[in-house]
Amino acid sequence: MADFLDPHPPWITIGGAEHLLYVLGLVVVAGTLLLARHQVREHEAAVRAVLAVVVVVQQVTLYGFYLVTGWDPAETLPLHISRVSALLGLAYLVTGSRRVMDVLFFFGLWAWASFAYPQNIQPPTNILGWSFFVNHVVTLLLPVLAWVTTDWRPSLRGMRLALGWFAVYLVVAVAANAAFDGNYFYQRERPLLPWLGQPWYLLASVAATVALFSLGYAVSRLVAHRTDRPARVESVQ
Repeated sequence: MADFLDPHPPWITIGGAEHLLYVLGLVVVAGTLLLARHQVREHEAAVRAVLAVVVVVQQVTLYGFYLVTGWDPAETLPLHISRVSALLGLAYLVTGSRRVMDVLFFFGLWAWASFAYPQNIQPPTNILGWSFFVNHVVTLLLPVLAWVTTDWRPSLRGMRLALGWFAVYLVVAVAANAAFDGNYFYQRERPLLPWLGQPWYLLASVAATVALFSLGYAVSRLVAHRTDRPARVESVQ
């Protein structure tokens, strides 16, 4: 129990057993969703309600733990892009809004980077590691849920909307970093290209975001082309 509630556990190792356990957990949940997609589609409202409760519990647990162990605005504000994505996920589960899903899909692409190259991530035996897993699995798989239950598909219009909201997010994150010496969007502790100073790292992060959104859209089009009937494939907007 002491390890589970430790506010400063050791970080997991990239490619280590705990990292692979997180990946395996994601694969299991994704496989279950795809195998049960017809039942999930039939009971969409109930599935969304259950997932909304899961996200609320995760959010209350995360911020409640921070309040108890020491609130540090440099790290604990809901301004990491994964935390923003979790809130977008909750908004989608409550409203079913396709516009919210448009933004969530593209913002959530950064969660793939966190899973592939985890930085400063706690082990699954720690409460913060559990929170990381729930947050990221929900963020990554909600677009799949929308895909199989509502026939939602990523679009160029959605990508433009996401880029606009990303610009807003970036302004807020940079302002918070300046005010609290924060690390939001990993602009202080730079996991990639640590030798690149500011503002070049910020500009590189923006370029990487545009590239990631474009790649995510392109891959989604390929998947839609292979899986949808011709009448359901979206035209390029």
